[in-house]
Amino acid sequence: MTDENEQSRPALLRAVLDTSVLLSEHRHWLWLMARLGYYEGVWSAFIVGELVRIRVEHSIGYGVDRLVYRQRINDLVHLLSDVLLIVNYRAETATGMLADPDDEPILATALAAGAKCIVSLNTHDFPPGGEAAGVRFLTPHVFLAEIESGHPDAGLAERADEAGRQLP
Repeated sequence: MTDENEQSRPALLRAVLDTSVLLSEHRHWLWLMARLGYYEGVWSAFIVGELVRIRVEHSIGYGVDRLVYRQRINDLVHLLSDVLLIVNYRAETATGMLADPDDEPILATALAAGAKCIVSLNTHDFPPGGEAAGVRFLTPHVFLAEIESGHPDAGLAERADEAGRQLP
């Protein structure tokens, strides 16, 4: 027997979070919305590795003490791991589907996860038409509007604005 509320609930949108958004101020509300169950976030070992590499490079460039940036990065990865599903991006191939080969593991992550979209700030590398292999490339603002349309009474735009800085 299926719960009536379960039947009326919209299916959760599954989205890959690109490294660019996980490094941006958007990471705070993206994490919060995933934690609250408004969408299903996905990442892969490739995205984790890229996130850590870039955060280390930035921290060194800003002169942050090694012990401090190690703790911040570990905390960030742990908090994101609590809400993001990790998939094996190597289970799929996206070779030749995008102009930038460095973005192919991100698309492969989406294909492996059955995700309908990739949330990214890397708009200059979005494919023509904003879609590749049936996966849409969305900016964080477009993504927020999309999940908000599935939950019109939840005030998600306001919650995103009020999310603050919850992650390192």
